Amino acid sequence: MDPVARMKELASQVLEHRRRYYVLDAPVVSDAEYDALERELRDLEARYPLLADPNSPTQRVGAPPVDAFPKAQHRVAMLSLDNAYSQGELREWEGRVLKGLTDVRPLYAAELKVDGLSLALRYEHRTLMAALTRGDGETGEVVTENARTIADIPLTLPEDAPEIVEVRGEVFLSRRRWEELNAERDGHGEARFANPRNAASGSLKLLDSRVVAERRLQFLPWQMLGAADHSAAMERLATWGFTAMPAKVEGDLEAVLAFIESQREARLKLPFDTDGVVIKVRELSQQERLGTTDRVPRWAIAFKYPAVQATTLVLGITWQVGRTGKLTPVAELEAVEVAGSTVRRATLHNADELARLGVRVGCRVFIEKGGDVIPKVVAVVPDSLPEDAPEAGIPTACPVCGSAVGKDSEDEVAIRCLQPECPAKLEARLLHLGSRVALDVEGLGDALVEQLIASRRFEQPWEIFTLLKDRGQGLAFLSGIERMAEKSAENILVALDGARTKPLGRWLHALGIPMVGAKTAELLAEAFPSLGELWAVPEEDLQAVEEVGPKVAGSIRAFVAVHAVLPVQLASMGIQPTAPEAREPGTLPLSGEVAVVTGTLPTLSREDAEGLLKRLGAKVTSAVSNKTTLLIAGEKAGSKLAKAQELGIAVQDEAWLLGR
Repeated sequence: MDPVARMKELASQVLEHRRRYYVLDAPVVSDAEYDALERELRDLEARYPLLADPNSPTQRVGAPPVDAFPKAQHRVAMLSLDNAYSQGELREWEGRVLKGLTDVRPLYAAELKVDGLSLALRYEHRTLMAALTRGDGETGEVVTENARTIADIPLTLPEDAPEIVEVRGEVFLSRRRWEELNAERDGHGEARFANPRNAASGSLKLLDSRVVAERRLQFLPWQMLGAADHSAAMERLATWGFTAMPAKVEGDLEAVLAFIESQREARLKLPFDTDGVVIKVRELSQQERLGTTDRVPRWAIAFKYPAVQATTLVLGITWQVGRTGKLTPVAELEAVEVAGSTVRRATLHNADELARLGVRVGCRVFIEKGGDVIPKVVAVVPDSLPEDAPEAGIPTACPVCGSAVGKDSEDEVAIRCLQPECPAKLEARLLHLGSRVALDVEGLGDALVEQLIASRRFEQPWEIFTLLKDRGQGLAFLSGIERMAEKSAENILVALDGARTKPLGRWLHALGIPMVGAKTAELLAEAFPSLGELWAVPEEDLQAVEEVGPKVAGSIRAFVAVHAVLPVQLASMGIQPTAPEAREPGTLPLSGEVAVVTGTLPTLSREDAEGLLKRLGAKVTSAVSNKTTLLIAGEKAGSKLAKAQELGIAVQDEAWLLGR
């Protein structure tokens, strides 16, 4: 495409997205998608400077202020920041800084970049006199009365504060409060906020400050205008009543890079959203020497983490049948990159959630993959619903076996396939039995399990162990499966043989007893060290076990009633689960260990993994140090794994932990 035409097209898109983001508070693309458009425009303008439009949106910051509030000019322009997405780009930025400061190597201050709405607070005679949004960078909206409702914005400053001072920072909403507001909006039939930032922006621009107060906005400062040293100024603001930034670092670029890596995972534990790290030259005198362009300061830059939210097109809505028969709606999506991986499917949880979100085929949706491994649909993009799109229907029959569906009780949200022999249920149960969190049968994956179920040889997942009764016949059966070589078939039999004596806790979880997860299974195994003993226990005795209440106990007894002879059947297949050793508290398997959990584990949440470590006798901490003796690492373990390896600390995975 002709570069001038492409620049005009990009400029038009950027302006429209800015209007939706800043003025309407109704974005239709994710931050990452917007950044990509603006970045392409900047690159083209840099490549063809003589063809660039002087009125391009890249020459201005933000969008024009809305008309609902009085306007005022910023004393000093509220500039935007350039973005970096890699260590290489940060080193290039430092190269430009060093060219501007030829006689000194500066120190930097780095802080988390809060995903909110920028606000400038002007104090005169130590009293809050005005609060301005960024607006277009030169002129902002006066929202002083609304700012006064934010609890962590001091209305007056102490005596050691200057007579006149301007504090700039970010207004945001906690994720918990965002969820509460969305629940309220659901109840009133109103459109949901796509993310906490959108909710914060919409709240600050409400005309009724009494309603703003109910939203419970928060504020974190990131600059004291004119301060000689940024880090010292931030410490001073904390003594004046402002909230301190929860994570920051000072030092050279190497210290900043280490901080960025350390916060990839740690920031996800914070109660509010962050999307990067802002790096600034600390000293004001050096900032002034470096100066600014008409758009950004040369002395600061924002490092952006991979997006955890994106928008994409819904191609279809399918229903997945789980091991308990639960039907889960799944959005089939146009492929999109989220948090470093390609997403093509996202859960919609249940029929109620599907109806509440209003997702239909052909609409665009915001999907999110923050702290969770499984992508989920957050909201429908405004005005993206096709007029002729039919509502997503709720199945009246199982999409796999065609049998009737229903609910276990009137209180239950989920609908389930009521056919005990549904092949989809059996397939999911067999996959669960062989999963890493259960018996960890290597090779028992999706493709093989699908063909095993299609063979109609098994009615229950544990019947796969009958292949070991006559290994010759078992080997012949497996070798006859499409694309299954004899060596692979033999490996499956070896893995099954090894699983026969896996710990009882793993076996109890592998059986797929409804409401019995890995943690509950371990507790049951400790209380009743054999299947026969557990099968004979009355319901009231089950409730004496930690975390086993009436519902869980009832579920266990219902499973036992259906599979009354299961202990005998398993024994006839040579299955002899290993009972846990009786131990005194001081002789627990991980007694004396100081453990840290990092990364995303395959099945356990961080809290579950830490709880299991504690029950096994370990002391759990959040940071790796010289006192740490054990690291449980999952995917994207990051800096904690690197530090543990550097210190020679033992590193194990989830499967190892569940086998203790």
